Amino acid sequence: MKLLLLFIFLTFFTFNIEALASWPGLFKVNQYNKEGLRQGRWVYYWDDAKKIPMNKLRFKNGREFGLNRYYSENGKKWLRFKAFKDGRMIVTYYDETGRKERKGEALMIYDPLEIRYCWHGTWKFYENGKKVRTAIYNMGQEVE
Repeated sequence: MKLLLLFIFLTFFTFNIEALASWPGLFKVNQYNKEGLRQGRWVYYWDDAKKIPMNKLRFKNGREFGLNRYYSENGKKWLRFKAFKDGRMIVTYYDETGRKERKGEALMIYDPLEIRYCWHGTWKFYENGKKVRTAIYNMGQEVE
């Protein structure tokens, strides 16, 4: 029985690896969709020669979605956020040592004339990795 389960697992796993390898467009970066909007994985570099990433982003129809990261020029992560389809975001800022500095909720508002980012919800502030305060924001204004 164990041998049969192992055979089924290996067959399924091998099939998926081969299927992924046959989709060359799956691993491409910095691509556009038919409407000319950014689509899929995008990577920008501070220095193309050294390949120091500025950010690693994911797009769907021109809008950021999923897990995204921004880096400083020395390669350390300074911002991480998870973007949702409805414009909500969970955002974490890091200090120069890589410790959490701020974490909270935000909104990305897509208007035909502008794209607006604002804090909206509960935010926690940290010093030396320890939480020191909590605040609540409404459309970018601290209310509590």
